[in-house]
Amino acid sequence: MNDKNLYRLDELPPEHPLRQPPFTAPDGYFDALPSRVQARLAQRSKPAFTISWSWQRTAATLAGASLIAVLVWQTLPERQESLGSEALAGVGKETIAAYLDEQGIDPYELADSDQIHSSMGNDTTAIQYLNVRPDDIQQLIDEQNVRESTKLGS
Repeated sequence: MNDKNLYRLDELPPEHPLRQPPFTAPDGYFDALPSRVQARLAQRSKPAFTISWSWQRTAATLAGASLIAVLVWQTLPERQESLGSEALAGVGKETIAAYLDEQGIDPYELADSDQIHSSMGNDTTAIQYLNVRPDDIQQLIDEQNVRESTKLGS
């Protein structure tokens, strides 16, 4: 249902404002309208929000910026440069073996890693920088041959 009260114009009493003759604008109303609207807008065009300078606001801003800078400086990780060969020269074989045991890394699997072999490439000059004596190499080859021959013989 419609809740609005509908009236017919002819049902209104004759003194009702809607039954009066049509309203007419005063002379020159529409000619002066744009200048009146602009005058009202000029009065209302005050900014709603203004920022004024004060030493307290400046100090608070600088303190906040300083705090953020200090926090960023403290939380950024330091860049770690690569370790030189002399830094690892003092580390003994026992220390390296203990570290590999703690990490759960099998040194024999590490030695068989394709990544290590591919990093060395096909160049045999890498062997010159390993600090290994030819006698040690020959001894390891002999030990490996003995192990293989005992496995094949059993």
